[in-house]
Amino acid sequence: MKAIVVDKDYGSVKQDELDIVCKAYAEAGIEMEACHFTTENEIIENCQSADIILATGNPPMTENVMSKLPKLKYIQRFGAGVNSIDLKSAAKLGKIVLNLPGFCAKELSDVATAMIMGLIRNTAYYDREIRKGNWPKCQYLMPGDVREMTLGFFGFGLAARHLHDIFHGGFGTKTIACDPYVSESIKQDYPDVTFVSFDELLQNSDIISIHVILTPETTHVFNKEAFRKMKNTAMIINTSRGPVIDQKDLAWALENDEIRYAGLDTVEVEPIEKDDPLLKMDNVIINPHSGSYGAGSKKTQIKMVCNLIPTAIVRKELPKRNVADKDVIEKIVDLKFV
Repeated sequence: MKAIVVDKDYGSVKQDELDIVCKAYAEAGIEMEACHFTTENEIIENCQSADIILATGNPPMTENVMSKLPKLKYIQRFGAGVNSIDLKSAAKLGKIVLNLPGFCAKELSDVATAMIMGLIRNTAYYDREIRKGNWPKCQYLMPGDVREMTLGFFGFGLAARHLHDIFHGGFGTKTIACDPYVSESIKQDYPDVTFVSFDELLQNSDIISIHVILTPETTHVFNKEAFRKMKNTAMIINTSRGPVIDQKDLAWALENDEIRYAGLDTVEVEPIEKDDPLLKMDNVIINPHSGSYGAGSKKTQIKMVCNLIPTAIVRKELPKRNVADKDVIEKIVDLKFV
């Protein structure tokens, strides 16, 4: 079998890590090649021999691409997000899409914590000013007390739950969440979290932390209308996907004091455009989509990628939780899903 990495230069996975995957694949009888293609046509033209496509980033795995790769059986993401893969078409065509849910949940909660506290305590602003030769002692925005705030979660998956533990467990911060898909058993495990509607989340949160996947339902859900409903002292943190926030509307909200702060690990266009107004705002922290970057998550990521498809090839088994296009399961007869 042959595997092709289609976006080796994306930046989230280093060559030495790909070498580890290559060795694990070779032990399972899989030849691996690392390339970098940026368009549908490049993938179609160069991946005709691929049984497996490895995606370190978000390559365009559309119905057009997948339908023109007859040998392709597996698409392996190196992350949790699958927004660039047409899951319905993949299932229809019998392609198995694998992802890594939860592999960096703790790291995402850590970077959200860093952003929340950095914004509240003005640390990024002070650092910038001191490097300019200034000494703005006890100046700029008055830091609030996180112990007296309400932290709202938009989505209550693993990363949100870790963030809850940090702020409710560590500071005693009040917590609320908007997640219509969370199970009753999870709600029972977090009795101190009040589950609310989206409007209630907007109106009652001092801090909103976003933890959802990108879908038509969540795209640009944070827009002018939403920002108008938030407190004018509120903070928004996004460690999920950039397009969940309408970025132009966010700049408008900050410029017009509809909200006070923003911390973004992801933006709509990456890298961020050089003339984006957010770059000139001291009450904004922007990271280069590196929330998953960490010693623990990296170890887990590479181990999972090394194990998933080789186990499917050698032992004919795959864990259901890693199959992103779950509708494909009923079509696959030569694998056991556990």
